[in-house]
Amino acid sequence: MNRKRPMAVAPGEKSAAGKKIPWALVAVLVLATVSVLAAYHVVDYLGRASPFGLKALEVEGLRILDGDDVLTASGLAVGANIFTIDLKEVEQRLEQVCWVERALVVRRPPDRLGIQIDERRRAAWVELGAIYGISRDGVLLPKDRAAGEPEQVLNLPVISGIDSSGDSLWLGMDMRDRVLTDLLRWWEEAAVADMEFCLNVVGIVPLKGHGAKLQMADGLEVRLPLDRVERRLQTLRRLLPHVYREYPAPAYIDLRFAGQAVVGSKETG
Repeated sequence: MNRKRPMAVAPGEKSAAGKKIPWALVAVLVLATVSVLAAYHVVDYLGRASPFGLKALEVEGLRILDGDDVLTASGLAVGANIFTIDLKEVEQRLEQVCWVERALVVRRPPDRLGIQIDERRRAAWVELGAIYGISRDGVLLPKDRAAGEPEQVLNLPVISGIDSSGDSLWLGMDMRDRVLTDLLRWWEEAAVADMEFCLNVVGIVPLKGHGAKLQMADGLEVRLPLDRVERRLQTLRRLLPHVYREYPAPAYIDLRFAGQAVVGSKETG
């Protein structure tokens, strides 16, 4: 009777069940396991060791806020282990302060955190039932000048004619209003193009058709489109001496019409 014989193993080889594992491979596996455990113990030590307790914050970029403001807003406690602190969470808490546009927090072993603060600046004032400050990115700032702000902010223009949400306003709120955003962008470009002229602007009111009405310190009203800022201001600069010479009491000058300027006199209404 022809019975099947077991599969033969080639001379010099062992079956899978009896195959030997090279010692080199065993050594590699042992070293890898030890490395993982060592890494875990290092992290665990850094998380618990008292030499890494927070002693100080090294803060840069402050003009309006001070170190105590930053410490309070950060929610950090002296002695907290710097390796267990969630840096992103601290950044988010700091950025809830209306003056903080951006915050970056890094560890500085053994016992400090470094914090870089980019503060907002008051670009103008805005009338929303009350007078608030407003930053260039449309964030509401306090009604009063902060101690660290220059006195010149009191001379910034007041933007009015903006729809507000009444009681739902709060400091640090992003207004997200397109009209306000357009006016702030125009004002920022205008201040770069002709700062001397802008020092005489006391009020800005939006007009239909993507325009603005500027209220000047001497009572003159300037109406102009919001495009081509530098060119519009250059044109206005050339026209103003003629306007004041020919109209002893000009009420307004309107540059919204192509190729011409319309001047209104207070005497003729």
